[in-house]
Amino acid sequence: MKKVLLGIGAFIAIIIVVGIVAVKFLVNEELIKDNLIEQAKQFTQQDVAIEGDLNLTFYPQIGFELGKITLFNKHAYADSKQIDVNNVQVAVELMSLFTKTIVVTNVEVDGFTVNIETLADGRNNMDELLATLVPAEKPLSNEDIQAIKVTPEGEIAQSEYKFVVKGVNISNAQLSLNNRQDGTYHKLSDSSLTVGEFAFDKPVDIKLAANYRSNELTAKLNTSLTLTVDELFNEIKLTQLDNKLTLTGSMLPRPEMNISLQGDVTYDIAYKTVKVAGLKLAVDELIITGDLSADVFAKPSLEYNLAMNTLVVDDWLPKTDATNTNDAVKGSSKGTGSAKKAAAKPVAEVEPDLSALSSVDQKGTLTITKIKQGDYVLDNIKLQSELKDGVLQLTKLSSDLYEGKLMVKALLDSNKKPATFNLNSTLEKVQSEQLVTIAAGKKMLTGLVDVDVRLSGKGLTMTKLKSVTKGTINTSFTDGAVLGMNVAQEVRKAIAMFSSKSETTADEAEQTDFSAMVANFKLGSGKLTSTKIDLASPAIKVDGKGYADLMREKLDFTFNGSVAENIGGQSSSTMEEVRDLRLPIDVKGSFAAPSIKVDFGSITKQLAEKEKDKLVDKYLGSDEKKDELKGKFFKELNRLF
Repeated sequence: MKKVLLGIGAFIAIIIVVGIVAVKFLVNEELIKDNLIEQAKQFTQQDVAIEGDLNLTFYPQIGFELGKITLFNKHAYADSKQIDVNNVQVAVELMSLFTKTIVVTNVEVDGFTVNIETLADGRNNMDELLATLVPAEKPLSNEDIQAIKVTPEGEIAQSEYKFVVKGVNISNAQLSLNNRQDGTYHKLSDSSLTVGEFAFDKPVDIKLAANYRSNELTAKLNTSLTLTVDELFNEIKLTQLDNKLTLTGSMLPRPEMNISLQGDVTYDIAYKTVKVAGLKLAVDELIITGDLSADVFAKPSLEYNLAMNTLVVDDWLPKTDATNTNDAVKGSSKGTGSAKKAAAKPVAEVEPDLSALSSVDQKGTLTITKIKQGDYVLDNIKLQSELKDGVLQLTKLSSDLYEGKLMVKALLDSNKKPATFNLNSTLEKVQSEQLVTIAAGKKMLTGLVDVDVRLSGKGLTMTKLKSVTKGTINTSFTDGAVLGMNVAQEVRKAIAMFSSKSETTADEAEQTDFSAMVANFKLGSGKLTSTKIDLASPAIKVDGKGYADLMREKLDFTFNGSVAENIGGQSSSTMEEVRDLRLPIDVKGSFAAPSIKVDFGSITKQLAEKEKDKLVDKYLGSDEKKDELKGKFFKELNRLF
């Protein structure tokens, strides 16, 4: 019996082999190729050509190899070829067709080229092809819906068949997009894709390489990753992601940029969520690390916990070309009068478009080692923010700033038109010299400063920020100096003018030292108005009042300096004479170049008023009319000063 079974098996094997050989010899491959060409022409309604032989295999694999295939554009397009493939090979294990696991052993595509072109009149060759291949879908009928097999749980039934692809290799691929309406051009060339053995629930290695070129940018991409897709197609995982990108172009903040991206990505198809773990994004020297997740089901929602190293803002801003700027200025100066008037016409301010804030929610934390912008330097920045339903909250921003601390909280509501905001910020024990020097463009103050800022406003244009914003700005300085004016020295000059001692001419620094200074302001109606200005030092006291007009960028402040009890070096009689004198100092003019003026005439007037009785008695004696003369004299003196 055993021999009979072996004999039958051998006979069946011989029949299969003979049948395969017979099919191979009986099949007319040229006829099949001609039929493929004809069917493709009818399907695409465009010319199709297949060069070379069609090679069919039947055992142990069933498959084919096809030579050069070309789908030609219609005559209206510049490039004659729309899709071009040098070679295609596909093979499936014959015996797997008799099982529920179908094994595709080989998929190779070489020289795959796609040319997409948009004509000046708006016609696009790919749109036309897709309109032919995929007609407009009809709505599903009741019969169509009932034909879909659904499980009791309500999900589409899982297929009984499994597919395994042992390898996919696409080489020398090219994609070009040429838009003749706007002159833009994009080309993806020298592209290759290699996919290892693919099966559900098993990791597969993937490698991708490509070169990109456009009107203003070139790029080179190299990517490797491991892909895992679960059998129910509910989850896709990308692990060991290693992406390297080199960019070159005039539109970039620097001539060449190198970008790398690493991490593990998980996409949950059912819940439409993406999670990135172990993220490392490097853009040249800038590195961002951390984790993030996004919900993209309906309204995108992003959560993150990221860290960044040193950010030098100026290195990422577009560089201005001084030569081009000068040439543009010279060119404009040669224009007609009407052109000059048009150029001088101010551009109307427009509120920024904040609609994007309502289309996404986010919540997260970002820490940055250092931020440098111009001469400003922030260290150890920690930022917590939340965006929900168009309302952006900066719940916490803290940073080290010039040996002190910066704290900020802010809220921006984009739902209101125009947008509203409020801001609370504090500075604690910050070295004011660098801070004020950077803000004002020159040295003005030294010492430690504490600042409390509470502002609110409606509108984000520069005019609205200046005119509508209201709030308070309170500052206090300790152990510092006001640079550019030595009030104590000016007071000593006044003392010398009215004492028997001559003024000493020892060189002193042009600064007013203080032990404490308070400068508080109220902001409203476009003006920053002082509510309290006091300066105290061992030698002098200074108080002041005034305002800064933000719209006209003008200053108008008046300060009064007076001597302190322990000014030193002065006799008690001299102190009595000058203790009540006030030395007015006016600070007026533009923000950029304010003028400082000391009013010595006021000192003379004050002293004359103080000594008027002594002067009258000395020069008029017992004259009966001295009271009348005294009144006239000091009336004219007041008019003089």
